[in-house]
Amino acid sequence: MMRRSTTPTPSAAAVAVLAAAAGLALTGCGTENVEGAMPYDEFYEQRADYVGQEVTLSAEVEDVISDDGLTIDSATSDSMMVLYDMDRVDVEEGQLVEVTGTVQDAFDPTTLDDQAEEDFTDEFYQDYEAQPYIEATDVTLVAQD
Repeated sequence: MMRRSTTPTPSAAAVAVLAAAAGLALTGCGTENVEGAMPYDEFYEQRADYVGQEVTLSAEVEDVISDDGLTIDSATSDSMMVLYDMDRVDVEEGQLVEVTGTVQDAFDPTTLDDQAEEDFTDEFYQDYEAQPYIEATDVTLVAQD
C-alpha cells in the first residue's frame, strides 16, 4: 500500500508569486531605473547593437575626466567614455546621470583631434582607444531621494 505524503507542496501560483517578488527585489540592485532611460547595465551587455543609434541611459558617473567628458559605469559593467562639454553640467563621481547621445563604434583620438580641434591624444584618452563611446548631446544630473 502506497502512503500519500501529508507534506504540503507549493502551488504553481505560490511559486509564481515568490519568483515575481524575487525579481522585484533584484530590480533595486545596481543603477537605478530612470523613467525613459535604459539602465547602463542593460545597455552595456548589448552595446554593439546600438552603434550609430541615439540612446538615453541612466548611469553612475565614474569620473569627470576633463572639460571634454566623463566616464560612466556600474557595479557590474565596465566603464565607458562619454564625450560632452562638461561646462554645461556640474556632476561629480558617484552621482546618477541621464546621458543622451549617439553610440560610436571605436574611439580614435587622431580622428577626433582633427574634427573637434581638441587634444584627445592625452594618455587617458589613449586608454579608451578602439573602445565604444558615446558622443553625448545631453548629460543631466538625476535628482535622488
